[in-house]
Amino acid sequence: MSTPLYTQYSTGYRWYVLSVLTLGYIFNFIDRQVMTILLEPIKAEFGATDTQMGLLTGLAFALFYATLGVPMARLADRWSRRNVLAMSMAVWSGMTALCATASSFGQLALYRIGVGVGEAGGMPPSQSLLADVFPPEQRSLAQGVLASGTNIAVLVGLFGGALLAEAYGWRNVFWIFGLPGVALAVLIRVTVREPVRVKQTALDDGSLWVAIRRIIALPGFVAIGLAVGMTAVSGYGLGVWSPSFMIRVHGLTLVDAGLYLGLIGVFGGILGTLLSAMLVDRLAQRDARWQLRLPMIGVLISIPTQALFLLWPAEQVWFIGSRAFPVALVFMFFSAIFASFWIAPSYAAVQNLVPAHWRTQAAALLLFILNLLGMGLGPLVVGWLSDVYGALGDVSIRYALLSSLLFCAAGALGFARASEPYARAVQPTGSA
Repeated sequence: MSTPLYTQYSTGYRWYVLSVLTLGYIFNFIDRQVMTILLEPIKAEFGATDTQMGLLTGLAFALFYATLGVPMARLADRWSRRNVLAMSMAVWSGMTALCATASSFGQLALYRIGVGVGEAGGMPPSQSLLADVFPPEQRSLAQGVLASGTNIAVLVGLFGGALLAEAYGWRNVFWIFGLPGVALAVLIRVTVREPVRVKQTALDDGSLWVAIRRIIALPGFVAIGLAVGMTAVSGYGLGVWSPSFMIRVHGLTLVDAGLYLGLIGVFGGILGTLLSAMLVDRLAQRDARWQLRLPMIGVLISIPTQALFLLWPAEQVWFIGSRAFPVALVFMFFSAIFASFWIAPSYAAVQNLVPAHWRTQAAALLLFILNLLGMGLGPLVVGWLSDVYGALGDVSIRYALLSSLLFCAAGALGFARASEPYARAVQPTGSA
């Protein structure tokens, strides 16, 4: 029996790899997230509709990001995950910087497609590298730390982006956030080692489609993917449009919306992601069903907290000095905690299901479903519904976001359905 890969690495090196990959994911998500806080000034400059802006932040990016993720993962599994990650980071960072030069809505859309093409090679190699470097009992925690980078990116992208846009204009924001990623790509290429993997088994005959079919056939994989995708439709819709909601309905400035939502994303999102990761690593050792039951519970609790955030009267505010703080944001904070419960356990569940030589491809397939549904449809559906409810005026965005919560309910059902087949696959003896 071969020695597990993770035994080859020191604790210090494991955490260095986790740190640098998390930093890379922070840049990945900043370059994606910055569009959220810039929606209103970009919409005003190009005279776009909410549907068009939803397309720009959603499908135009996600279609290429999701579709190319699988072949990029295949390349990473067969060549070098480190090299694919470094090259992809250089591409998406460069394309982000080019967004500053867009002279039309169509040109900006093309550059955002370029960002999506680059980011397709970001997350799956990172997840796969961590699965090789960390032992199974620490993988959910490692995946949780990696995923928590999105929350830091939310603060930097929203608040930092708002401050920079107010001071220097929205175009310079793309220069400032895009260029540092190139330097980080070089650092990853130079300092991160590619684990020496065993030769691929006879289960892998070299065909991408064969590998995809076999991964899809794994017990619970499709149910996990659909659960994640449905949940993400609402999550991405809320994430992209919440700054516009706070500006239009609560009357916040661009900077205040970015500051409040960014802080909530950091503290609420990180707390929820890491708490769920630590809980599930303990609970799933006794009963593997908890790997997916905990995400279900988190999603169910997030529905009423999100609804309260959206429905709470705009007139109710607290004052922090001279700055107005809408009471509704308290519910957004709790929503951020529980809405993050699905992230780390879901990613780790898929890594636990597959053999080592399919890990990157499995991660890419999960992200394909998540991003095509969540990132692709979420912002677009909310933007389209906002235009449909347009007769309501500025509050149309409120009812568009409320409507999207139906997808969370579907996601919770998916996690419930996936828990049993997943447990039978990874814990054949059944529940404890």
